[in-house]
Amino acid sequence: MRYINYLMIGCFFWLGWMFAEAKRNKVSNEFLDVKNLPNSFSGRSIFFISDIHFRRISKKVIQTASCADLVIIGGDLMEKGVPFPRVKKNIQKLKSIGPVVFVWGNNDMEENPEKLAQLLREEGVTVLENSVYMWNRQKENIWIAGAGNRRQTVDKSLLHSCRSDDTILLALHDPAFIKEMDHKEKLSAAFAGHTHGGQIRIGRFSLREKGGWRFSGGFPLLISNGYGTTKLPFRFGAPAQTHLITLKKK
Repeated sequence: MRYINYLMIGCFFWLGWMFAEAKRNKVSNEFLDVKNLPNSFSGRSIFFISDIHFRRISKKVIQTASCADLVIIGGDLMEKGVPFPRVKKNIQKLKSIGPVVFVWGNNDMEENPEKLAQLLREEGVTVLENSVYMWNRQKENIWIAGAGNRRQTVDKSLLHSCRSDDTILLALHDPAFIKEMDHKEKLSAAFAGHTHGGQIRIGRFSLREKGGWRFSGGFPLLISNGYGTTKLPFRFGAPAQTHLITLKKK
C-alpha cells in the first residue's frame, strides 16, 4: 500500500511537471546567418511563434519579443473550441510588436476558417497563401514566402519568380511540405511548426520529430516545439517555446 501511495505521489508530480512544461513562456534568443542578406537587415530580428492553439499569449512573451521588427505566425493560431475573442486578443498582442505575417495550419480549418480569414484582414495581418511578402527597409528588401493555404496544398512553383541571389525566408506550418517544393536551392532559411517537438518525448522516442534547427537541402530549417498544445495540456521533453531570431550577414 505504501508503494502505491509513493507511485501516486510520483505520478502527481510528473503530471504537474508536464503541465508546467506546456505553459512555459520561453523566448529563445537565436542568431541566423543568412546568405545574400542586405546590409540594412543585418541585426534586424523576427519573432516566430507557431501552434498557439488554446493558449493566451503572455505579457512576458510580448515584452521579451518587443524588439522584433517582424512577427511570423507559423500556423495553428487556433483550433476547434477556441473562442474568437481570444484569437483576436492574441493577434492584437502580436501586432503591438510589429507587422504580422501568417500562414495557415491544419487546425486553423477546424472552427470557421472564413471567419478567421476575415478577422486577420480586419486586424491588418498579411496572410500568405502560396504567396510572397516583400519586407522592405531603406530601399532594400528580403522576401517572406508562405507555403500552403486553406486547402493545405503547396504551390510547387512558389519560388519560381524569385532570383537565386534574393534573400528568401520560407514560412510554413508543416515542415514536410518543403519536400513538395521546387527551387528549394533559392531558400536562405525556413521556419515551421506543427510537430510540437513530439509534445511528449521519452528519451529519443516520440510520435513526431524533435524541434530545433537543422540543415535541409543546404539551408537552415527551424522546426519549433510551438507555444501551445492540442488534445492534452501536457509536455515532456519538448517544452513550449517561441523564437526571437536575429539576422546576421553570412
